[in-house]
Amino acid sequence: MKLLYITLFLISTHFVYGQMGTIQGTITSQEGKPAPYITLLVKGTNLGMITDSTGSFKIDRVKPGNHFVQASLVGYDTQTKKIAVAAGEVTVVDFVMTENVNSLQEVVVNGTAGNYVAEKASSSLRVNADLIEIPQNIMVSTRQTIVDMGALTKNDMIRSVSGITKTYGNDLDASLLIRGTNATYGTYRNGVGGPIWWNAQEDAAMIERIEFVKGPAGFMLANSEPGGLVNTVTKQPTHQRINEISFGMGSFNLIRGSLDLGGEMSRDGKLTYRLNVGTQHSAQFYKMGNFNRFFVCPALTYDFSKNTSFTIEHNYVKATTAHNSFQQITINQKYFALPIDMAMNDPNIGNYMGADVYTRANLKHKIANDWNLNVQAAYMSTDWDGMSLYVQGLTPAKDSIIRSSSKSDWTGNLYNMQVFVDGKFNTGHAFEHKVLAGIDYGDGSEGSTYGGDYSEPDRLKLAIKNPSYYLPKDSLRKIPVENIGSWISTNKWQAIYLQDHIKIANKLIVTLAGRFTHLITGQDYNSVDDPAYEIKDNAFTPRLGLTYLFSDKLSVFALYDESFVAQRGAIWGKGRLRPLRGSNTEFGIKGLFFNKQLAMNASFYNIRKNNVGTSDPVHEGFMLETGQITSTGIDFDLVGKIGSNLSVNANYSYTNARITKDKDASLIGIKNNGTPDHTLNAFLKYRITSGALSGLAIGAGSQYMGKRSAVYSGWGSEFGNKSLPTYNIFDASVSYSVQRLTFNLNVYNLTNKKYISNGYYNPTPDEFIYAPGTPLNFRLQTSLRL
Repeated sequence: MKLLYITLFLISTHFVYGQMGTIQGTITSQEGKPAPYITLLVKGTNLGMITDSTGSFKIDRVKPGNHFVQASLVGYDTQTKKIAVAAGEVTVVDFVMTENVNSLQEVVVNGTAGNYVAEKASSSLRVNADLIEIPQNIMVSTRQTIVDMGALTKNDMIRSVSGITKTYGNDLDASLLIRGTNATYGTYRNGVGGPIWWNAQEDAAMIERIEFVKGPAGFMLANSEPGGLVNTVTKQPTHQRINEISFGMGSFNLIRGSLDLGGEMSRDGKLTYRLNVGTQHSAQFYKMGNFNRFFVCPALTYDFSKNTSFTIEHNYVKATTAHNSFQQITINQKYFALPIDMAMNDPNIGNYMGADVYTRANLKHKIANDWNLNVQAAYMSTDWDGMSLYVQGLTPAKDSIIRSSSKSDWTGNLYNMQVFVDGKFNTGHAFEHKVLAGIDYGDGSEGSTYGGDYSEPDRLKLAIKNPSYYLPKDSLRKIPVENIGSWISTNKWQAIYLQDHIKIANKLIVTLAGRFTHLITGQDYNSVDDPAYEIKDNAFTPRLGLTYLFSDKLSVFALYDESFVAQRGAIWGKGRLRPLRGSNTEFGIKGLFFNKQLAMNASFYNIRKNNVGTSDPVHEGFMLETGQITSTGIDFDLVGKIGSNLSVNANYSYTNARITKDKDASLIGIKNNGTPDHTLNAFLKYRITSGALSGLAIGAGSQYMGKRSAVYSGWGSEFGNKSLPTYNIFDASVSYSVQRLTFNLNVYNLTNKKYISNGYYNPTPDEFIYAPGTPLNFRLQTSLRL
C-alpha cells in the first residue's frame, strides 16, 4: 500500500504546473537535411527530448528566464545556445549539427522513443564505420525494441534477430546456437568476455542495446565457434539527467521494480554517472517453482578534456531459482502426457544460485584529428551453486518418473585487456583508409565440484498419478563419495589484430584484416584415467571483405572470415590434433529506407568446421582429422519504422547444419542438435500520434519454429531422424504514453498453445526429455521519468 501511495503522489505532482513557456525548433545537418534522434537538453533541468524524423522538437513546461539548450548525438559536435523564455510564449531555436566521426564519448541514453535502427555499432565492437559499409551481418536490438517486446532478460530478445535459437536454460544461464553452431562462449558485455559461462544473465533494465554479430568476428576474438557472437551494451553515464522508476507485474505472481539514474555529478559537467538497480520475484507456470533476481550497476565517466575520458563500471547480478531448466518426459513418445504444471523437482532440495560480477575500466583518448586510442581492462567472475533433480526415464510400468540428483558448485574467472588504435588517412584522392590495430589478452579459468546419484532409482522416483513431495532432505542430498568429482579448465590467449578498411572512390570498400593468436588451453579432471593436459596453439585467421555502396542507404557485400577452436587428442605417428578451423563465406545485401528509419539485412552463408577429430578405427585411443561440419543458410531481417506510426521487427532464417565428413559414414547427414530448419518471427506495432488517442499503441506478433534436431551425433545414425515438433505462437501488446508516464502491456502465447521450448531424445528410455513452453501469460510494466 505504501508503494501505491508513493506512486500516486509522484503522478499527481507531475501534473501540477504553473504558467510556463515553450521551446521549439528544427535541427538540420550541414547538408541541410533533417537531423533525427538528436538529444535536446535544457541545462540545469530535467527537461529534454529527442528530435523526430523531420528534425523537429518541442519542449513544454519551461520556467521563464534564461536557459542554455544543448543539442548532442554520437558522431556530432555538441552545441549549446543561450535563450530567454517568457511565460506563455514560444521561443524558437534552431541548430545545424557539425559531424564529428571521431567523437570520443559514445553516450547512449534511455528514452530514445522511436529509435529502432542503429546506423553504427557501439565503440565496444571496435569497428569505426557505418554498419552499411561493414561486410558482415550485424543486427542491433535497440532499447526501444527491448521495451516494445516487454523483455525481462537478454534471452527474451533472441526472437528479434534471425538465425539464433536457445537449446538450454531459462532464467539463469542459457546456451545459444547461432547459425547452427554453439555460441554460448561467444557472449560479450561491452566488448569484453568470450570464453566464460555467464551464470546469471543480464536483466533487461540494465541493457541499452544488444548487438548480434553473425559469423566469425576476428575484430573481437578468433578462438571461438564460427557461428557468431552476442555483445550486450549496458547503460552508460550520460550528461542528460535521467531519473526513471519502473514497476512491473504479471502472470505467475511476477513483481519487479527498477531505478535508472544518470546525469552530471560536477558543476563543470566533467563527471557523469549512471546507476541501475532492480529486483524481480516470481513463481513459475509449474508448481513449486520460483525465481528471484537482484542487480546493481553503477558507472562513472570523467572527461579529463575534450580528448580524453575514463569510465569505470561495475555490474553485480545474483539470482536464485528452484529449477533453471524445467523438464518433462514423454510417455510412449507422446508429448504432454503429464500435466504441464507437474513439478519434477522437490522443494526440500533448495534453490540454485547464480551470480555474475563484472568490473570494467575504459580509457578513450583522441590522439589526433582522425586517430583514437581505446583501452579496456575487465575482470569477470561467475558462480553457480545448487542441487536439483533431473528426469532420467520411466519405470517399466510407466507409472512413475525416474529421477536422479545432481549437485554442482561452479566458478569461473576471466581477466581481459584490450588496447586498440583506429584512425583514418587518404592515399590520393580516391582512396580512404580506416585502420584498426590492436592487441588483446585473456586469462580465464572455469571449474566445478560436481556429483550425482543414479544408483537408486526407486529412492527418488515420482509417481505420476499421486506424486509425493517433501522427501527427507538427507535422502535428497545423498550422493555417494565415489560419485563426487571435480575439474578445472584454463584458457589463455594473446593476440594481435590488424585491419584496413579501404574505401575507393566512395563506392567500393575492400576490407583486409588478420589476427594472430597464441592460445594455451588446459584441463584437469583430477582423475588417473583422464590425466591433466595443457596444449599450445598458434593460429593466423584472415578476414577479407568486399562492399559496394550504391548509395549511403544501399550496399552489397561478400565476406570470408575464419576462426579456430583447440582440440584435444593425438594422431597415430603424427602428434596432436590441429585446431578445428572454422570458416564463413557470406554474401549479403543491406538497405536503409524511410529516411534511414527502416533497416533491411539479408545474407547467404556457408560455414565449415574442418579438422574435426574423429575416432581412429585402427589405433584405439587415437584420432583422425577427417571430420567436417557444414552449416548453410539464409538470414533475413527487417527492423524499424514504416512512416511515423508503424514499427516492424521481422526476421526469417533457414539453417542446414549437418555432419558432412566423418570416418563413420553412417553419421554423415546428421543435423546438429537443436538446429531448426526454419524460423520466422514478426512483431508489428502501430502508434497513434495525434488526436484524443495520441500516445496509444497496439502491437501483434508471432513466432514460428520449425523442426529441430533432437539427437547428438555421438549416439549413432539410428537416431538421426528424431526431431522436436514445430510450433507457432502469437503475442499482442498495448501501450500508452502520456507526458513522462508509460504503460506497456504484453500478452504472450495468446492461444495458450502447448509447445516444446527445447529438448532432446534419450535413447535409454526411448523417450523425449523436453522443456514445455510457457502457457498464456502477461506482463504489465510502467515507467515514470521524474
